[in-house]
Amino acid sequence: MKYIAYGSNMVEEQMAVRCPEARLIGTGYISGARLEFYLHATVEKTGDKRNRVPVAVWEINDKDERSLDRYEGYPSYYIKEEWPVHMIDGSEISGMIYLMKMIRKSPPHTQYYDGIANAYRRLGLGSQIKTVLKPALERSIARGYAW
Repeated sequence: MKYIAYGSNMVEEQMAVRCPEARLIGTGYISGARLEFYLHATVEKTGDKRNRVPVAVWEINDKDERSLDRYEGYPSYYIKEEWPVHMIDGSEISGMIYLMKMIRKSPPHTQYYDGIANAYRRLGLGSQIKTVLKPALERSIARGYAW
């Protein structure tokens, strides 16, 4: 099964612990969506195809999925859907993505945000920090909570 990661599960070391058998397929983006932080990361559909969220795509097995379900708090905290991804190589795939169900209007912790920023850099997505990741952080702070 293809799994689409856009937050802390983009970090290879964390996935190695959570899902030891997972294999990174590559990177891509989801169009028509925007990254948001409500303490943790989620993506929200915008309908505007110019909005894009960079993602890492993993091949996972059933055991990995059960492990991620526990980690993500499925089905209470996150739900699962099938979404398309435009891969960097030009292909398009479809995979499972977790979407936040329980909204907490609070910015992410510094360590969580920094981990995602480092994953962007390591996956060759560093240019997206300024255009996707940082604006998501700024929107979460603007909701009225200090970082």
